[in-house]
Amino acid sequence: MLLLVACSSSVSDENKELQELYTLLDSEIARSEVYEDAKESKIKQLHNDYNRASDDKQRIRIVNELISEFDAYNADSTLYYISYNLQLIPRDMSEEKTRLLIKRADVYAHAGLFADALLAMAAIKKDSLHGNLSEDYYTTYCAIYQYLSEYTSEHESAAGYEHLRAAYADSLSRVENLGLFNHRVYIMTEKARNGQADEAIEAMLQQLKNYESGSRQYSILASTLAYIYKTSGRKDLYKKYLTLSAISDVRGAVKENMSFRELATVMFEGGDIERANKYLKKSIADANFYSALLRNAQSSKILPVIDDAYTSLQDRLTDRLRIMVWTGSILSAILIIAICYILKQFKSLRTANLRVRQANNELSRMSRQLKDANAELHIKNDELSSLSGALTNSNNVLEARNNELNELSNQLKSANIELESKNKELSNYNQTKEQYAGLFMEYCSSAISTLQHYQKSLRVLTAQGGNRAALMKKLESSETADKLLKNFYMKFDEAILNIYPSFVDKFNRLLKPDETVVLKAGELLNTELRLFALIRLGIEDSTKIAEFLRCSISTIYTYRSKMRKRAIKPDTFETDVKKIS
Repeated sequence: MLLLVACSSSVSDENKELQELYTLLDSEIARSEVYEDAKESKIKQLHNDYNRASDDKQRIRIVNELISEFDAYNADSTLYYISYNLQLIPRDMSEEKTRLLIKRADVYAHAGLFADALLAMAAIKKDSLHGNLSEDYYTTYCAIYQYLSEYTSEHESAAGYEHLRAAYADSLSRVENLGLFNHRVYIMTEKARNGQADEAIEAMLQQLKNYESGSRQYSILASTLAYIYKTSGRKDLYKKYLTLSAISDVRGAVKENMSFRELATVMFEGGDIERANKYLKKSIADANFYSALLRNAQSSKILPVIDDAYTSLQDRLTDRLRIMVWTGSILSAILIIAICYILKQFKSLRTANLRVRQANNELSRMSRQLKDANAELHIKNDELSSLSGALTNSNNVLEARNNELNELSNQLKSANIELESKNKELSNYNQTKEQYAGLFMEYCSSAISTLQHYQKSLRVLTAQGGNRAALMKKLESSETADKLLKNFYMKFDEAILNIYPSFVDKFNRLLKPDETVVLKAGELLNTELRLFALIRLGIEDSTKIAEFLRCSISTIYTYRSKMRKRAIKPDTFETDVKKIS
């Protein structure tokens, strides 16, 4: 109980849905290598397709697919293939070149190279914007100034960048291509900024249904919804969609993300330091892989705070572990003392059993003497009968004496039979006590070995030092207690069947033919049979039975009630169980 209390963690205030999402996110992070391997395999396949391409048109298409795969995965590779395709595209495809130039500026912005992004955008002529390029053009400008505003949030220049972002968002709203993804996202975000949050949320929730988790569009929509919920004060929904965005980023192998940094801050504010540290390190690792200077700078601001809190948490866990090791040692010492005391009691019991055996032997000797005396009385009786004809006057007196002697002989026979029965019961009682003693010694030895092995594993984990997660998993595991309880029930079943070998058959005879208890393969007794075995042993208190079987009192009452209904004689069922021998 002390170990369980020491290992218990504080209960989170988060609702059940959020806790399930956090658990799902942790499991997806553990599988992130699988998603990244799938991404790398697809990229490798595109490289193979490029090598087999027969003309420039196919090569341009394949390189565009490579740009799409590397986008939000690795900025350097994305920029490399954009430059490569710009060389492949013929002069008559000016619209495709303009699209790639805008894409290059967008990648610069995500990587934190804002000066390069603005220079790239300045080089694009507005009169070359046709079709969907206007939407891409204004969206990219919005992104650049949004990132600049975030990057300089602690400086006066942030307000100027925010003003420019709003201006380009206004220009974006005037573009006629209302069906494009980026256009809808930016317009809905701007509506939320202008106080129309509910309308924006409804539109984006409908949009979210069109995409699967793991796609870039799903990640962006979930992240945008989280931002809108945050600005409108709906904290739980903000956390929910931020977590959904992070899950989608992991499944899509997205390295340019802001969800993990935001989640690290949320976890830190909620007191979950372990997850805060994990998510922040994931954010920094992804930013380094992508070469995102902005995300790295943002994560670095909260890194010292979370790192200090994590170090303090590890120190507290180390102190708690030290206390638990000492507690385990003390409990082991107490257990050893208790076992020594029990062994001493067994020795006293063995001495008492020896005395009982001696008394039994003495009773057997007396019984034999009584049998001999009875035989002599029969002989005397025969002799007296042969003299009855000569001793007519003394016949009545002799007959009376003979009757008395016969009565005494019968009494002696009854006493002899009773003594033999008692002697047999005492022998069975001694044998039962010896069986119980053996089983108890075996169970105590197994419990000590299990406890020592558990203590040794804790020491090994403590000696390893850095493996905190494995240590916490070991401490929170109930495997040892379950194993001891399972072993205890097995020994209890063996003891009951040693004392009452036909307990199960005789118990089933008390039940209706179609209501008998059927044991599974490998079972000696099940929970119902253990309950009535305890009643056979004289334990009728439902509270004590519930404690022994590790279940509630109501469950015990239910078992007893249901079993009485299955009995041939419900009114005398438990009394009949007590008579099983």
